[in-house]
Amino acid sequence: MGDPTIDDAVAFLVDYLTRPKSEQGRLGLGVSNYGYDVYVPNLLDLYLNEVERSTEQYPSQSSRGQLVSVSFYEAAWHLCRVGVLRPSVRDIQGQATADGASGNGYSLTTAGRCWLARGTAAAATLQVDRLSTMFLKLGERLGDGFVQRATEAVACHKMGAYLACCTMCGAGAESVLLAVAIAKQQDEAKVLSAYKAASGRKRVMDMVVGGLKAGLASPFTSATGLLSYWRDEAAHGVESTISEIEAHEALGQLLRFAQFATDNWTQLTNSTQIS
Repeated sequence: MGDPTIDDAVAFLVDYLTRPKSEQGRLGLGVSNYGYDVYVPNLLDLYLNEVERSTEQYPSQSSRGQLVSVSFYEAAWHLCRVGVLRPSVRDIQGQATADGASGNGYSLTTAGRCWLARGTAAAATLQVDRLSTMFLKLGERLGDGFVQRATEAVACHKMGAYLACCTMCGAGAESVLLAVAIAKQQDEAKVLSAYKAASGRKRVMDMVVGGLKAGLASPFTSATGLLSYWRDEAAHGVESTISEIEAHEALGQLLRFAQFATDNWTQLTNSTQIS
């Protein structure tokens, strides 16, 4: 069996948090979580017993437990960063442990409890590190502005903020557009000046697709158009009906568009094609 990724650990942790209390405390060992909602050593024991079928009484203390623990500590920290968990006991009467302050004990935040109650917890399993890693890799070509917007779109989706997710996907697409235009024009100031002017998005689009063959111009234009829809939708100021389905599709569109731009970078940025 391969080592669990952060994705695997987050999925297991979220599943654990949605279990009945009797199942959380069982662990096959009769050990409680003290005053925490999550006590990492016990969570590791549960994972190693249930998933890896360990026969040891306390598998978290084994060499295998040490190796697996890396992903679970990162998973707990990830859920802290998105506001689902926080370090320390649930309340002032909670039983603390000597090692709790070192990162072993966590409790649900109020927002985290609402998040679980809404049934949006499954969003946390949306490739926490894999999707973000893919965006980071593409950012080597497309720039920090793209990475910032794409990874924030992922974070919004995980928390069930679907309108915000779509908005950031649209912003990420515009970062791709700007990156390609700047590379093609070889003049950042010129591109940004055009972008900030009236009908700026169209002006920059014309800089990119001008002179391109239809096989490149058409999919590039279509991709930016679809993603810009989500950006514009957020600006209307009325209640949105955007759901998880649209947000998930917007993330997929952004990933495909960024990959398309990267794969065809040389042709898209060939300045000799400027008309």
